[in-house]
Amino acid sequence: METLREALTKEYLKRLEEMAIRLKHRLSTDGYSGARRSMAKGSSLEFSDYREYAAGDDLRRVDWNGFARFGKLYLKLFLEEKQASVHVFLDCSRSMEQDGKFLAAKKLAASFAYVGLCGGDQVHLFAFGDTLRAQKRNLAQKGRFLETVDFLDKLEAVGGTAPLSAAMGCGPLRRGIAVMISDFMTDSGIEDTVKLLQQKKQEVLLVQVLSKEEEEPKVGGAVRLVDAETGETRDLELNEAMAAAYKKALMKQRAALREFCSRRDAVFAHVREDEDLLRVLYEMMR
Repeated sequence: METLREALTKEYLKRLEEMAIRLKHRLSTDGYSGARRSMAKGSSLEFSDYREYAAGDDLRRVDWNGFARFGKLYLKLFLEEKQASVHVFLDCSRSMEQDGKFLAAKKLAASFAYVGLCGGDQVHLFAFGDTLRAQKRNLAQKGRFLETVDFLDKLEAVGGTAPLSAAMGCGPLRRGIAVMISDFMTDSGIEDTVKLLQQKKQEVLLVQVLSKEEEEPKVGGAVRLVDAETGETRDLELNEAMAAAYKKALMKQRAALREFCSRRDAVFAHVREDEDLLRVLYEMMR
């Protein structure tokens, strides 16, 4: 099975980085985006990164300890403290495991994180099922993207789902953007989750990820459906009429989520596992 690291090819990341410039305005807080923060001087500001010295740079910002160790001049870079925060919530319940859905969801999570890191924003990752299971906070440098990939790659799809538990369990959040990636195959909690995240000063994006079969179930004879999270079973005849009824119910659920998000000034988007994720990212963020 393909890993997330294998799925994030150099070409994909290159295209994503080029797109990041067009997405920055969505990753903003009170008019500030990490990518628009000015590089500034002073010990009271937050350290960001190093870069090699260039003629004309301020010698007061040279890392002389680094020069003693490596024989090269490097500058310490600092950022103004106003910066955007990107909070990515990934559903890791068992229903996400079907086909390539979980890998697509991980790839989306990594993509949002990469856009944030490219813009110099602070990224926080949360993995949830029926509880908040794992988290990785305070990623603020592009060089730490591999940590993001490794964190996501190790996650497994098990158990049930309760998005509200993730919004509650993550504690206080710095004002910014919250992206929740899930199949949203749950009976309740989604609307309360959006409201709670907004109470925590978040601009909310819901991204529904489904497998190809969930979007277009194959018609043909008697089947036994098994709820991946509860184990509940149901026998039925999957004929044309049943498939049409299922699709109508799916469209109704999406319409309800989209209408609720519109009323709450949030964003709802959906993607199939085999779609072009870059196109979907651009459409939902523009």
